[in-house]
Amino acid sequence: MTTIIRQRAAASLDDVAGQLHDAFTAARDAVAAEEPVVFVAHGPDLLGQGSVQDGAVAGGLLGMMRALMFEGGRKGWHVNLVAVDPGVEPAPGLIEAAASLPDLNGQVLNASSGHIGKVIA
Repeated sequence: MTTIIRQRAAASLDDVAGQLHDAFTAARDAVAAEEPVVFVAHGPDLLGQGSVQDGAVAGGLLGMMRALMFEGGRKGWHVNLVAVDPGVEPAPGLIEAAASLPDLNGQVLNASSGHIGKVIA
């Protein structure tokens, strides 16, 4: 089974803290059970195009995914992040790839359109 951890819009800093706490707990439980973890974050928030609170959640999920990969990649932990537009569900095939392809670990799979037309340096 795959654990999918989704970003929600954050209304306050307390909401940011709650979402990141819940994400950490879910991810910790998943890796302990040897389940893959797929974080789903809002692509525009990863680029700083949303609110400060939403950017904090997206950045926190990205950092958590990377930390889990660095700490547990050699232990067999499998974690990735899929970036989507707010209110859009990622394609099931993308979630499946993020969860199951062994050579894909610790990666951001960007399926959002928020970066289109932007210069990224």
